[in-house]
Amino acid sequence: MAIILFKQVALLLVCLSHVVSFNLSSNVYRFVIKSPCTRCVSSPINLQATSTSSTERNTADSKPKNIKPTARYVAISALAKASDGSFATRELEQSSHYQSLDQRDKAFARLLVATVERRLGQIDIILKNCISKYPPKKGKHSNMIQSTLRVGVVQLVLLDTKPFAAIKETVQVLRIHRPKVPEPMIKFVNGVLRNLSRPPKGEDTDELMLGQKLLKEKTSSQDNIAPWLLKRWQRDWGDEKTKLICEEMIPSDDSLVNSRIDLSTIYSLGVINGNNDHKDKLQSLMTDLGDDCTLLPQGSIRVGSSLKGDVKLWPGYENGVWWVQDASSTLPAIVLTSALYDKHEDDISGLHVVDMCSAPGGKTSQLLSAGYRYVTAIEANPRRSRRLSENLERLGMKCEVVVEEGQNWKPTDAVHGILVDVPCSATGTGSRRPDVLRRTDNLTELLSIQETLANHCADNILNVGGIMVYATCSILKEESEDQVHKLIQRGNVETLPIQPHEVPGFEQAVDDNGWLRVLPGVLEGGLQSTDGFFVARLTRK
Repeated sequence: MAIILFKQVALLLVCLSHVVSFNLSSNVYRFVIKSPCTRCVSSPINLQATSTSSTERNTADSKPKNIKPTARYVAISALAKASDGSFATRELEQSSHYQSLDQRDKAFARLLVATVERRLGQIDIILKNCISKYPPKKGKHSNMIQSTLRVGVVQLVLLDTKPFAAIKETVQVLRIHRPKVPEPMIKFVNGVLRNLSRPPKGEDTDELMLGQKLLKEKTSSQDNIAPWLLKRWQRDWGDEKTKLICEEMIPSDDSLVNSRIDLSTIYSLGVINGNNDHKDKLQSLMTDLGDDCTLLPQGSIRVGSSLKGDVKLWPGYENGVWWVQDASSTLPAIVLTSALYDKHEDDISGLHVVDMCSAPGGKTSQLLSAGYRYVTAIEANPRRSRRLSENLERLGMKCEVVVEEGQNWKPTDAVHGILVDVPCSATGTGSRRPDVLRRTDNLTELLSIQETLANHCADNILNVGGIMVYATCSILKEESEDQVHKLIQRGNVETLPIQPHEVPGFEQAVDDNGWLRVLPGVLEGGLQSTDGFFVARLTRK
């Protein structure tokens, strides 16, 4: 029996040359699965002679080994799951394996995912230049193989990880993955990454390795942005501003990536309105958060690099005095409150305001902290509305949360002000959500929702003389300026110009219409790094 089994194993090893071949010429790998030879088919190996049955062996292979997942494993798994178009960072945060990592490994996993998302266009160009057929054909393991290759490129080319660790630990992810990845595929990935970690053939060992050379000669940061989007920006803002936007969202040097975190507080609006008591409390909070925190001109706190780890453990979180909110997204509530203060002689305690499309609740929290009598938050998505309610509960705030499509909701009493932050392409958030920079150019449905929602708010919700703020986190005119022009042409509303002094730090963003247009990378000082945003303030005739 032993002799027969030995012959069958030897036959299998010979036939492997008929199954897999690699072409290593010109730094290009060609991965080919050939048809089994007739010798292999006509002489099947009898596995029943071994101590483990074929059924038992297959069952064992399908079960995950008891191996602690690494940062690379959870990052690659999140990217593979996100290949269906979802946001990889969200997939990462929802992973139980990610939650089990220590803070250092969590940070590394997030870095890997964020860098792949931000540099995806350049990464894929590098891989296309060293693999003859890329991306891999869709199959059982294709997402995992592609994600592993991308994470390998990130480490070797963009993060300067030592090649031995980058390759060994990344390839190991495929070995522990279940369902089991075939060994030829694992060897293929290993070969590609090793090739990228060496100088091109025929060049001195002191030269750049192949991956770095391809990055420098074949790619640019603009490769990470959909071509249609670049053309729209160039049309709307010109070449010079488009370059500034791209450099802010996708810096050519990864060491310049600004992972900013801005906090709004229950004192921020009071500081803008000259409340000295709120100013003192804000300064005290900044001391608790760290000496390298910065107070931005419109009242937000920009967190310094010394504050790390889980935000739930930061000073003030449990006390409900702050929430995470980008500085530019505070502007709609600021200009709405400013106008209502002026209109009602600094007394807004009897007013009713509405926050349309309100989740996750940053702007709702601003309105509640301002001192309005009654705030109504409208949110169509049940899951997002639950998150809104949870956020308000932590902050110790209460308001009516209505789960309904905004265009269907009508108030039962007078509305003095409404904030309409419409659903949009979110292209202004590209520095934090690089996936939005690769979206398709089909905006038809979004544009229709924006127009319907804005018309409904102006016609059916707002009182005569009331204030409406239309806002988007898009840097496309068709979702922003063009929509407001159409709304005004209907004749129910007119612009109530935003004055530069109302938006400290954003004075340069006020345009000739009296609207706010914030472009990433364009403003001076600390606010150069902020989300793109558009805000128009209108009054009902």
